[in-house]
Amino acid sequence: MVATMHRLAAAMLVLLCCCCLFLATQQQQLQPAAGGNRASPSCIPHERDALLAFKHGVTSDPDGVLSSWRRDGRHDEQDCCRWRGVRCSNRTGHVHELRLGRGGTPEYLAGQISPSLLALDHLEHLDLSGSDLVGPTGRLPEFLGSLKNLKYLNLSEIPFYGVLPPQLGNLSRLQFLDLTNFGGDTNSMDLSWLTHIPSIQYLNLDGVNLSTVADWPRVMNMLPSLRALHLSFCSLASANQSLPHLNLTNLEELGASVNSFHHPMVTSWFWNITSLRFLDLRSTRMYGQFPDALGDMTSLQVLDLSNDDCHYDYHDDDKNMRSMITNLKNLCNLEVLNLYCTLLYGDVAELFRNLPRCSPNKLQELDLGRNHLTGMLPRWIGQFLSLVVLNLGGNYITGHVPYEIGKLSNLTHLRLYTNKLDGTITEEHFASARSLQYIDLSYNALKIEISSDWQSPSTLEYVFFASCQMGPLFPRWLQWNVSITYLDISSAGIADRLPQWFSDAFSNVEFMNISNNQLNGTLPADMGSMSLHELYLSSNKLTGQIPTLPPNIAWLDLSNNLLSGPLPSATRSTNLESLSLFSNRLIGHIPESFCKFQRLGVLDLSNNFLEGEPPSCLRVTDSMKFVALSNNSLSGKFPSFLQNLTNVLFLDLSWNKFSGRLPMWIGSLTSLRAIRLSHNKFFGSIPMNITNLSCLQYMDLNNNKISGSLPIYLSNLKFMTNTSMMGCSDDIETMDYDDIEIINSHLNSLSTVWKGQELNYGSIQRILDTSMMSIDLSSNDLTGKIPEEIVVLDALVNLNLSRNHLTGVIPKKIGEMRSLQSLDLSRNMLSGEIPATLSKLSFLSYLELSYNNLIGRIPSGVQLDTLYAEYPSMYIGNIGLCGHPLQNNCSRERHAPKQGGLGRTEEGYGIPFFYLGLGCGFVVGTWIAFGVLLFKRNWRIACFRLSDKLYDKVYVLVATWARARQTQTD
Repeated sequence: MVATMHRLAAAMLVLLCCCCLFLATQQQQLQPAAGGNRASPSCIPHERDALLAFKHGVTSDPDGVLSSWRRDGRHDEQDCCRWRGVRCSNRTGHVHELRLGRGGTPEYLAGQISPSLLALDHLEHLDLSGSDLVGPTGRLPEFLGSLKNLKYLNLSEIPFYGVLPPQLGNLSRLQFLDLTNFGGDTNSMDLSWLTHIPSIQYLNLDGVNLSTVADWPRVMNMLPSLRALHLSFCSLASANQSLPHLNLTNLEELGASVNSFHHPMVTSWFWNITSLRFLDLRSTRMYGQFPDALGDMTSLQVLDLSNDDCHYDYHDDDKNMRSMITNLKNLCNLEVLNLYCTLLYGDVAELFRNLPRCSPNKLQELDLGRNHLTGMLPRWIGQFLSLVVLNLGGNYITGHVPYEIGKLSNLTHLRLYTNKLDGTITEEHFASARSLQYIDLSYNALKIEISSDWQSPSTLEYVFFASCQMGPLFPRWLQWNVSITYLDISSAGIADRLPQWFSDAFSNVEFMNISNNQLNGTLPADMGSMSLHELYLSSNKLTGQIPTLPPNIAWLDLSNNLLSGPLPSATRSTNLESLSLFSNRLIGHIPESFCKFQRLGVLDLSNNFLEGEPPSCLRVTDSMKFVALSNNSLSGKFPSFLQNLTNVLFLDLSWNKFSGRLPMWIGSLTSLRAIRLSHNKFFGSIPMNITNLSCLQYMDLNNNKISGSLPIYLSNLKFMTNTSMMGCSDDIETMDYDDIEIINSHLNSLSTVWKGQELNYGSIQRILDTSMMSIDLSSNDLTGKIPEEIVVLDALVNLNLSRNHLTGVIPKKIGEMRSLQSLDLSRNMLSGEIPATLSKLSFLSYLELSYNNLIGRIPSGVQLDTLYAEYPSMYIGNIGLCGHPLQNNCSRERHAPKQGGLGRTEEGYGIPFFYLGLGCGFVVGTWIAFGVLLFKRNWRIACFRLSDKLYDKVYVLVATWARARQTQTD
């Protein structure tokens, strides 16, 4: 028995050793080539050749992604399974995966996708995302549909153009397909090829134009394995198609944002997909109430129904206003709810009652900003303990901010800006707010009362208390919050000096706005050590000189203060993009160091005491868009640095001592929207090519010594016409974000001669928003006629040509300038009649034609009668005018042409006066002749003798002619 047991044990031992030996042999055979000298299947030669052919099609590889792809070198370097981005099978050595996606690399592959990839018969995973492999045609290659074993295909963000090839439908094993395209222009008119890929689970067509695909929901419904569907920015026209049977029972993600569905929200087909966890319908322009079915989508974790464009003009806002009557209490998995700018109305407390209040509550992000919510914040808001982001800004919420909001210990972002909140904010509101990083209470009637030694339990980084009452002393508690990087305490009622700890405590601040307070004293001398990127201290009472600026400063606004001394040097602050110092007491010249501001886009030095010539080297800053140097004592010729500023939008040199002729190159500033050169000493004629400024809408050259005639080809000022206003960025939304910020923040003192006096018309934003079109050439030495072509400027609102030496007649078709509100042609030498079409200007609210040589009957019309009642001197100094409403009647009663009737001819009363003068001349001449003969006896005798001699001669001639005639007859 024992021997038997020994033999059995020996046999088992031998068997075990054989198994170990076999497994070791198999392990060695299956080991990948990357393992040093271990034997494993290496790259298949023809597949290596295919990869090298692919590399040959790559024309740019700045990061050396394919640098390891080589035919020469050591044996292991020739093994394509070791190459970067290549994955091979551990068993066969065939290339299974090609991972060449961008993955955040700033520069990546460019060239074309080589057909050599077709040699990779076993390729299952292909990722070329983020590259520029568009090839010479720019189209997505059709041959990719022949890679039959592909399960994963990612071509996202490759800027292809043209139609998606339906051959992709041949990839029947495909599970992942991403064709996202925001850089190119791909489209598809038929998605039926997707039905041949039944196993697809992830489909992303973001940015592909599908505007002509009406049956897209039916096609997607035929993909039962689909788990994620992304169709954002696809120009889809609707989502209200009817689906008799819903097959998308596995769908977890649906993104259809930024499409234009334009139908009631409740009619959409996807509300019954209860498996959805992610639903993004941002900016789809659906309207009406939220569907009741939304309350049954219990798997939802992210729901985004927000609207990016709060200014979108819905068809009927009153009908589209909606309340949150849908009960969301059962959505216990909901983590993100975004209803920003969805026209929500109703009581904010009632809305909170309809939110999920499960235990535990998972809601982390709640965005209800920019709606029409009213009422008071509920005190039990502290029950939403998981909240990380809360945005209730831009509503009409009233009452106090409850102390319970401080119990939200996970809250990092709190936005309550622009409401009607009142009361006092104290330390108790932040007692347990250990995570708070971002707080915005701006534009409420709140009072901030926090003790000077309070230290926040959290690390505050963004603090916005604009228009909250924080003064009169500078808030001392801010000195302990050294982590702040963005600080806005503008319009906060602070009437104090900047504290000594200012530069140290705010050394990490990048954005600071303390404008519109009553700060006094000087700026800190050591502010050059700060990290400020943007600094706004305008509209205070700061005095003294401007110290050395922070080295990283890009936006600086110290306007409307009492600062004095010279302009700051640009020695260290060469990154400056916007410099606004208007309305101070600065003196001296503009230093040449300003030429170091290579990125300067805004320069506003107006309303100071600067003198001398601007440095010509400023021309290197060709990115400049706003230049305002008005109301100084600057001199010299028209600044030459402006010549290359082809992007300049606003130019103001008014109220200075500039002289000389306007340069011919002024017509090359084709982006100009407003130019002010008034109250200088410019002379010479207006350059004819000034009409090349097709985007110009505001031109003011008044009070100079400009002579010559008005420029012709005025029709080239196309922005001043109602027919061609789309050639320029006439809408604020079409301008760059930086340009909009400039318009909102700078150059806010634009004036014009309006209704006979210089008035402040407001900010540039108002000029652009209201399309204020104005031409003011008054108080110059212009001569010649007013060109008839001026009437094509039918968008012009203000035209002032007064106080010149213009002659000729008023253009007969002036009534076609239908937008005119103010017209001043006074104190010229205009003649002829007032055109009857003038009465057609229904918007005209000011008319001045005084002190000219106008004649004839004044046209009748209610508009002109109303203007005369308000401005009775509008016709004074034209002795030839007659008729109503003047006292002197016309010599011949004729009906003045009514509004819309035909005007008189240019000659007016010329023909009747001609015949009257002819008759008077005949009578006067005759009486002069008879008077001389009556009183001069010698002249009378000589006259009678002359008449007798003439009579005798005529008698002899007639008698001789009669006798000769009779002789011939006989």
